[in-house]
Amino acid sequence: MEICFHPIGYVETEYSDEEVAMSWPRGVEGRIVIYPQYSSGLIGLEGFSHIIAIAWLHKVPESARTTLRVRFKRLIMMGLSPEEIPEVGVFCSDSPHRPNPIALTILGLKRVDGSMLHVSGLDLYNGTPILDLRAYTPSYSIDDYMLPSWYMELLERLKRMGISWKKL
Repeated sequence: MEICFHPIGYVETEYSDEEVAMSWPRGVEGRIVIYPQYSSGLIGLEGFSHIIAIAWLHKVPESARTTLRVRFKRLIMMGLSPEEIPEVGVFCSDSPHRPNPIALTILGLKRVDGSMLHVSGLDLYNGTPILDLRAYTPSYSIDDYMLPSWYMELLERLKRMGISWKKL
């Protein structure tokens, strides 16, 4: 089976790839430019505080698409050693190295300007193709969720280091 996607737009930001990569957890400011044929799909989006963007990670090389086990690199950036971080399956991580390099990210929506969305919290590179958008609504919020013990232990280690980050 072959699945074909057609982007509805792309990311614009003045930040370099390295600056975007190192901006976690806050992300950077930028824009999502929607192609004219899809701009009427933005009607009613103004007034939502956040959007969900689905993107194609176009800079992930073909060789990285066979990666099935990873370590959370963001935790290394936060000060944990690689030995402290368990190797886990890619499907329980947000690693870009995966069979289908599709990203799902929640962005702050600052304003809608025609077919341009001004956003914050951007963790996508300049030129990244956008496949779909959704308004973030209460139906996406989950109150009762569970985390595995290995993940809870990592959060506890970070907390002991004085780092509290709920979006790991």
